[in-house]
Amino acid sequence: MNPQTRSLLIQRVIDSLAVLGPGSIFERFAVVLVEQLLDVTLIQRGSSVGGSPVGGALDATTEDGTVVVEASIQKGYLSGAMSKPWGDLNHALELAPCAEDIYLLSSQRAETGAIERMVNEALQHVRMGERRLHVMDSRSIAETIIDTLMLRDDTIDALAQHLFVLDEIRDDHPASLRAPPLNALYVANENVDMELDRRLATDVCVEICGIGGIGKSQAAAACLKRHENQFEYRFWVSGRDIDGIEQLSSVPVRRGGAERNVSALLRKNKTFLVLDDARGTLAVDQLATLCGPDSRILITRQTASPGAFPMPTMEERKARELLGKDVLTQPTDRAFRKIWRTIGGHPLSLVMLNMAARENEPWDELAGDCANVAKLSDGEVRLADRILGRLRSVLMEELCLFLWAGQSHCDRAFFKYVVGTLRLKAFERHGLMAPESFSSIRIHDIVFAALQSQNWLTVEKSREIDRRLENFILRHIRDDGHGLQMIASQLRRKIAKNVERGDRRPAFLYALAMIWVGSAAQIDMLPDPVDEAKRLGSLSALDHEVEILVVLETIEAKNRYLRQRFGSRSAKEWASNILPAYDHLAGMSDLSPRQRAEIKHHLAKTLRFVGRSDKAKQLFEEIVAEYPLNDAKLQLIRSLGRTALDHDKARAYAMDIIAAKQGDGGVSSSLLMALGDTLNGARQTWAGDLIDKHEELFLSEALYAASVGVPQGYHSVASFVRALVWHAPERVGTVLKRLPDPTPLMLDDDQSRGSYAEIMFHAASVEQEQSRLASALEAYEALKAPDSYQRRKWGETLFKLGRYIEAETVLEKINDESGYIWLTHNLSQVKLALGKLEPALDLIKQSVAGAVGANLKYRSSFLLQSARVKIALNGDPATDIAEGCSYTKNPKLLEQFGLLLTELGNVDGRSG
Repeated sequence: MNPQTRSLLIQRVIDSLAVLGPGSIFERFAVVLVEQLLDVTLIQRGSSVGGSPVGGALDATTEDGTVVVEASIQKGYLSGAMSKPWGDLNHALELAPCAEDIYLLSSQRAETGAIERMVNEALQHVRMGERRLHVMDSRSIAETIIDTLMLRDDTIDALAQHLFVLDEIRDDHPASLRAPPLNALYVANENVDMELDRRLATDVCVEICGIGGIGKSQAAAACLKRHENQFEYRFWVSGRDIDGIEQLSSVPVRRGGAERNVSALLRKNKTFLVLDDARGTLAVDQLATLCGPDSRILITRQTASPGAFPMPTMEERKARELLGKDVLTQPTDRAFRKIWRTIGGHPLSLVMLNMAARENEPWDELAGDCANVAKLSDGEVRLADRILGRLRSVLMEELCLFLWAGQSHCDRAFFKYVVGTLRLKAFERHGLMAPESFSSIRIHDIVFAALQSQNWLTVEKSREIDRRLENFILRHIRDDGHGLQMIASQLRRKIAKNVERGDRRPAFLYALAMIWVGSAAQIDMLPDPVDEAKRLGSLSALDHEVEILVVLETIEAKNRYLRQRFGSRSAKEWASNILPAYDHLAGMSDLSPRQRAEIKHHLAKTLRFVGRSDKAKQLFEEIVAEYPLNDAKLQLIRSLGRTALDHDKARAYAMDIIAAKQGDGGVSSSLLMALGDTLNGARQTWAGDLIDKHEELFLSEALYAASVGVPQGYHSVASFVRALVWHAPERVGTVLKRLPDPTPLMLDDDQSRGSYAEIMFHAASVEQEQSRLASALEAYEALKAPDSYQRRKWGETLFKLGRYIEAETVLEKINDESGYIWLTHNLSQVKLALGKLEPALDLIKQSVAGAVGANLKYRSSFLLQSARVKIALNGDPATDIAEGCSYTKNPKLLEQFGLLLTELGNVDGRSG
């Protein structure tokens, strides 16, 4: 240390000690000083709890009496005859016969040579034996602190409670490497704190990784503060300019003017070092070698090493707390939900919005503009640049995949296909990922917002990824798994944009036609089936397999679109006009048996749709006889299941498909779920025991599909819940426990969202939970283009919630020819609730009249509603009740008919 600086600092301590009082304060200060010097614990005996002196007692001793402390603020204590220090020495020898070290401390300056004379004289006495005497005046105390203890944070913290100047001396030096104070808006994350503490208990070097602004530094500062009493030295070093441990070894530590070497302190003393925003070149294992057994290093950085702790974003409750901290007007639920959906729990973004709110910016405006938060500056750099930091050099290829996709999520299998397994594992360690299903990689929305402001994606790179996507789709077209559905579902917007721009690769067209449901289909992008089939007719099927599939899937997609958008009549008229497409495809050369079966299968489906059911059934049977196409067997199951005489045949085909699936015989997940839906719908007739026996096979497939974001998954789970509500309501809760919590990806389309809503709707009827109905309504209201069935269930949900007028409005706008018997049933229920009894009766009569043939199983439910309306009209419901009971064995329905009979009996009894 510079001699002049040292002298000035020592003098500041001497001056402060001279005025330190009363005596009890200096006595406590002296005890702490000796404890820190010797690393012992002293028992203070010379003062009472209130601070008054205790006569005849030593000021402090260790438990075993080997160390004794006597302290005094008396002026002249170490001058003249020095009777007081000699008296204290005799006192110590009498009361502590085992004493080995005796400390006499004074807050005053000693006369020159007085301390040396006393110590030398005392050591000549026989009674001192092997004992050691330490006499310290204010100067020697100050020198000990400045020369020996100033770098030790734990010691200075303890001493500064009694001698405040020590805190000032330490803080006078900006390069003292002290931890930054916690932000005034800091909100503790208990889970993070517990995890860091757990790791530090066993590991000498712990790493926190994550995007910029996610709270790594604040978590490290909080950790340092929590452990401040466990370490002698605590340092905070910026790692931005340190490339290796050699540079770290040369980092000087200045504390009160004194310099030490960080590495030396790590090896020899209890030292806690935080390396904030460290470079990737600082290896964890190398840093660990710098530490002695009682030292710890905590690293924060964006580029992660194996085993690093990925810093999570804030939970919703904590994010809400931070957003509204110290703000007069709290954000509304609506404003918070919008902010949460956009930036999630990214602390720095939330802090920026909090600061804007303090400037009286309205929450609604902040919520509306929060998507642009990445463009803001935190005073030094743009938030986007702070978030991405140095990631360009190490993760640019991976991050470009999200820029290419134009969204914050990407199919995990495709991501791995592009970057490789090792780079995928490395990417997952960087703390960029938001929670998502295991089939998808999602980066935090704020990361994606920051990424969009970077010009990283080149035209060449985009074309390269397009080629990889095409190859990936082609690899999965004939797979039995979920691969194609997942990639098509997750990247449909990107694929659609490519096609819209003129990139009409068959692989892209096939993926879109396969995944588009109902009116969501952008049919103008798909080829005209007849024209395309005519073009293919003169070509070899061997070289154009995917183009054939494009034609077949395009017919399916356009049929779905027209049915939902314009009704069955328009769809049938269009379907009748595309029949020549199948003739063109059937005329191609080199068709394989499978291709011939697939073309004939799609032809049969179209024929059945346009009303030529007999011809369709004949074709399906021909297909199955010529080629074991399981899709054709499913179509036969559906048609045969409608007739009691054919139930055995339907069972046999269903068992064929199940056996093929169990034997790995080419049954796609989509086909298996569709079979499960069909069997669920026939539980009351021929399929009950079959679905009961193999339920886990179907249900596990549906739950898995839902969890990975395949739209059909939630649809299939909904069919199970719908069936269980009637046949085994006690098991609905078990299915719901297995249903994963939905993520944005899982409910990213109307089919998934509508099916999830239906699941919640049915669960509410079993659990009697209004919250389930609220979840259902929220999902229905979020539908972009609901079909007739979804709108009908939407109306039912409103009815169950008691919102009858809204339910009536929704239901009366539905035009559904094929589902009119259920629509009139729902409307009858609503009209009855509104007291519109005559319309209610007219509507339910239509339902009852239509409940014949395949719909006979619904007749009892409709008769139950008819009976209720007649009771309200003071009519006679006896016939409806009797007939309704004769058509069902369902306990739930029979119980409701019984309640009506009881109600009628009570009324008749009162009338009599």
